[in-house]
Amino acid sequence: MTRGVRSLLPHPVPAVEPTATLADAEAALRSGRAEAVAVVRHGRLVGLVMADDLVAARPSAATTLSIGEVNGALSRIPVQSIMRRDIATIAPDTPIAEAARLLRDGSGPLAVLAGGDLVGLVGAADLLPELEQQESL
Repeated sequence: MTRGVRSLLPHPVPAVEPTATLADAEAALRSGRAEAVAVVRHGRLVGLVMADDLVAARPSAATTLSIGEVNGALSRIPVQSIMRRDIATIAPDTPIAEAARLLRDGSGPLAVLAGGDLVGLVGAADLLPELEQQESL
């Protein structure tokens, strides 16, 4: 029997509202130990912010700003200004092999939706152990 991606969703997805700041998204990312933060409005997924999006939004290392000024700037910029809006979505019963194909062709984790509600994110790191196990059988 083919397992669906539901079996790979052990941890909750860190989430913020579109009006949350980049500093809020960084904190959510750290607390959830995830590769992305979901941006949700009224429980519905409207975007994703990846760790590399947050890095790109930070000032250059060559900036003349102090750490306090950088943190102040990050606490004023809303995540909706940098979030990714074009997100690939799958259902919880999507076969793992199909999710792997979608990830190979895409650029980020897949949002797992059930009835329009976000139930998880699946990235390559989630799929690799499962695919390696299937390959060894």
